[in-house]
Amino acid sequence: MKSNKITSSDEKLTKATELLWKIWWFSFYLIIVPSLIAVVGFFIYFFIGKDLIVSVGLSIITFMFVLLFFYKAFDKYRKNPFFSNKVNNLSARIDIVFLITILSLIVTPIFVLFAPGDDYFELLPLISFSILYNIVYYYYYFQPIGFYDPEEERFNHAVSSSQIVRQPYNIIIFINYIVHIVFLSYTFNTKVSWLFPLIWNIIFYVISRLFSVKICKNITISIDSKKPILVDLTIFKKKFVKSLLGLLFVLLIQMPFVIVIVYFYIGIPQNYDFIEIIKITVLSLIFLAFYFKFRLYISTFYSKFLRRFKIDES
Repeated sequence: MKSNKITSSDEKLTKATELLWKIWWFSFYLIIVPSLIAVVGFFIYFFIGKDLIVSVGLSIITFMFVLLFFYKAFDKYRKNPFFSNKVNNLSARIDIVFLITILSLIVTPIFVLFAPGDDYFELLPLISFSILYNIVYYYYYFQPIGFYDPEEERFNHAVSSSQIVRQPYNIIIFINYIVHIVFLSYTFNTKVSWLFPLIWNIIFYVISRLFSVKICKNITISIDSKKPILVDLTIFKKKFVKSLLGLLFVLLIQMPFVIVIVYFYIGIPQNYDFIEIIKITVLSLIFLAFYFKFRLYISTFYSKFLRRFKIDES
């Protein structure tokens, strides 16, 4: 009886110690270190630019970047780690690219609420996105989906660096970065350049998560039962690429009209004649044609693999 009480006390002490350590590492990695770097960054920005609001804005972006960067260090202390769990790479890949983009674009409306009508924040969406999106590459290094190794029980990258670079599911991540940069650069003087990509990223994030639920579940079941997952994994990659491709071309197709629509809505007179409207319409139609062309290429690319896998399995 006495030994049971001692064992129970030891277990409680162990759990309390683990909880205290978890609180400490949470505070260190996600509060203390990001805050210190943000404060140092603020003084550096203020020393260079002598502008309080701009320095605060850049220091907050710095805080967010460091916070995201150090989250992986804290993740291993969680009971159910997100990034250290190698089985959830598929859903994590969707979450990272969309959520970091959404987070970077939300920065602007938060600042606008505190300083409405200020011109300081026209380039803030572009700056925050161009900085924070680099976290995607960092996490994708640790979240490969090239193939699943049943012996190691984890996903790995493709065999060689050249194969990694050529894969559409990796190429589309960089193209996503370029398209968003182009869109935010083209529309920054509307002061609502963040709004359109924010809305569409939320929409396509929901769509991507919905399409991935069943396929990820099937892959998890196949892994648990030691069955091949090449077909399901290829289908996931195909849908993932098509989802991001749809997001990119939605932005490109509407981009020529954004300035016209925004200025018309807020009542700023613009000298757009009929010829210019025709030109931007043709540009949108060109983007639409390229979308169908790239979508056909992606379908053909992955269909070849699917046919080969099905033949090999049969």
